[in-house]
Amino acid sequence: MKSWDAFIIPYPFSNGVFICGDPIAVSPDLTPEELEDKRLCLEKILTDINERADNYWVQ
Repeated sequence: MKSWDAFIIPYPFSNGVFICGDPIAVSPDLTPEELEDKRLCLEKILTDINERADNYWVQ
């Protein structure tokens, strides 16, 4: 399927991997600077998880 986000649908019975990270708590009373720090932390965690998933089957 062609789409703007490169979404793909796997074939039935194909292999896949799910990788989860630890929960991230965000307090509602953070300052804008603290919130930006949390956002950057989340971005790094998601990038690392995505890289782990992309390299999962690579030996």
